Amino acid sequence: MARVYNHLGELSGTIGDEVHYTSFGKTFVRRKATTFTDCQSDAQLRQRTLFKAMLHTLALYGSILQRSLTKIAHKKGMTEANMFSNQNKDKFVYDNGKVIINYRYLILAQGPLPAVNFTGLKQEGLHVALTFNSRLDSPRSKVDDVVHIYAVEPNIEVCELVASVERVAGQAEFTLPDLSDDPACKIAPTFYLYAIVERAITAYVPTLSADEKKTHKKHRNINRMVSWSVFIGTVAI
Repeated sequence: MARVYNHLGELSGTIGDEVHYTSFGKTFVRRKATTFTDCQSDAQLRQRTLFKAMLHTLALYGSILQRSLTKIAHKKGMTEANMFSNQNKDKFVYDNGKVIINYRYLILAQGPLPAVNFTGLKQEGLHVALTFNSRLDSPRSKVDDVVHIYAVEPNIEVCELVASVERVAGQAEFTLPDLSDDPACKIAPTFYLYAIVERAITAYVPTLSADEKKTHKKHRNINRMVSWSVFIGTVAI
């Protein structure tokens, strides 16, 4: 593979036996593949199944990853998807043709801010109340840091930001998504709850959507400062 310094603009696509593509503002060229061997060995089938499960999970958690991994991933010349895969490949276990995902231990964010410690969870139907230690004694903490709470239901493919409260509040109350009329909801849903702390100056600025990212290939999402992600617990409806 070679790097192309092109003064006439970006090259993209196939020219003869060469494939040109751009990654992080740099143009690369590689030789076009002419042969493909698909022996469907056990190792290949295992890897394909794991890869498919990883892509599916990336799509589900995409809104969280854009907020929480973009800054550090781009610093390392990676995408959020690359970084998520590297950090969580051990959370995907292949077992007899199926993939078991350890949702409790997924790493969804990485950053220098102190995360909060959750001390209580109460649920009444769709209503949930959380309490947490704001950790204001840490020199990196600020009272107006924002704690984002996400509710994820993997079986029904729901990922929703359900609450954003200031660190100093020490509590959060929210209503879970009502899936009673969802045709995909054939069993009682179980939500996985996650939290990420973000510095207030960027907390309410939206990230680019997938379509916007395709349009602006050289984009860098806003310089967000976040904490490591915290798994809060599960709530069943």
